[in-house]
Amino acid sequence: MPEHERKSRIQRSGAVRMLPDLLAFCFGIGMAYLFHWETRDLVWSLWLSSLTIGYVTIVSTIAGGIYLGLRIVRHNDFPANMKTAALWGILGVALFFLGFFSLHFCAFHAGHASFLSSFFPIQGLPPERFASAFMNPPLLWSTAIQYLFPLYGLFLLPMLIAEREHVFASLTKAIQLARRIQSDDMDVERFIEEHRHRGKNKEVGRLFYQPYLNVIRMHFLIFFFAIAQAWGIEGFPVYALVYAVYFFPWSKQFPKTAEA
Repeated sequence: MPEHERKSRIQRSGAVRMLPDLLAFCFGIGMAYLFHWETRDLVWSLWLSSLTIGYVTIVSTIAGGIYLGLRIVRHNDFPANMKTAALWGILGVALFFLGFFSLHFCAFHAGHASFLSSFFPIQGLPPERFASAFMNPPLLWSTAIQYLFPLYGLFLLPMLIAEREHVFASLTKAIQLARRIQSDDMDVERFIEEHRHRGKNKEVGRLFYQPYLNVIRMHFLIFFFAIAQAWGIEGFPVYALVYAVYFFPWSKQFPKTAEA
């Protein structure tokens, strides 16, 4: 294939892939414009999205591990005398990760929200509420549902579109691997040996880094908001810049071309 045709196909493919991201960008910035959001609204809509989308990513990753584990245990080649122990092991590991990341991830957001509340208070929300929820995930979620979801719940839709490739990536991968396991020519023992370290480390690593990426970006945005407010810069231009950072598909706009 000629080089110019190959580059043209890559560009067309990239344009198609980034179309949902552009729609999410327009949806988000349109909400800010129509509802006359202030900087406070921008901050809390992003915080709520980070908490919700990040936690869904964690749960979907754990669900993918459970699904794949159950498919392996149910395979005919899996040793019958090890099935009960394996099932208890799957349940124990899943509950451990769910409990650990629920506590850690939610505590991270509670501390972050407590800090933000001092600069961007929410009307009607007691100032000590997030501090009390630091090690109490149910209280954090009840606070978010009561005070933030009615205001910014709709903003989760464009955020879910923007993060769609990451939120359910582990679950999708687990389903694909499970289909391979169900094939008659699949050697389960060999599959387990090949993926025991590589797959485990990769998916556990996803639990650690993927849901926290938005939190890291939010910390950087705090400094941006502080500088913008100190310089008296607020309003729609600020929203447009922040939404461009969050939504615009830069990697798809400039795709990497394959080496010749």
